[in-house]
Amino acid sequence: MEIVVVELCYEGGTVLTDRVLLDRESAQVTLPPRLSSLMEILDQSDQRKSFMAECGSVRFPVEHDRERGYFINFDAASRKKRSSGVEWPVSPTAAQRKLNGRFAHTLSALAVVGACFEMVTTDRLSWASLLEPVILLLLAVVLFIVGHRSFGVESLSE
Repeated sequence: MEIVVVELCYEGGTVLTDRVLLDRESAQVTLPPRLSSLMEILDQSDQRKSFMAECGSVRFPVEHDRERGYFINFDAASRKKRSSGVEWPVSPTAAQRKLNGRFAHTLSALAVVGACFEMVTTDRLSWASLLEPVILLLLAVVLFIVGHRSFGVESLSE
């Protein structure tokens, strides 16, 4: 017997994470009473999206059978857990892409404010004094486009 972490996701956005007992030989999962009672309550009002167990660095689906109870299907296709901090810049989740877009829009607005501040505080207008505000305005446009692309349709459907 060993302790593994399970994660239940519901359609409404509720996510439960808890520890359960796993018998590797029979693949039987024993749920704690608090998790069983929460699942009964949530199953009445919401649709369960996924029920995954993390064994080592691999995630497996947890299935329910009326005779056997809950068990892990080790034969099912598993996917590797994301290593912390290594894959998120390359393939961010939908929520991370949305936050990156908001951050880019914030930086874009700050670049516009900075360009305006540069223009107002300049003593004499010359080509040299206009260079920094022009660069800031170009940066604002680029950041706005990057932020807008982060809100793509495919990123919000996950």
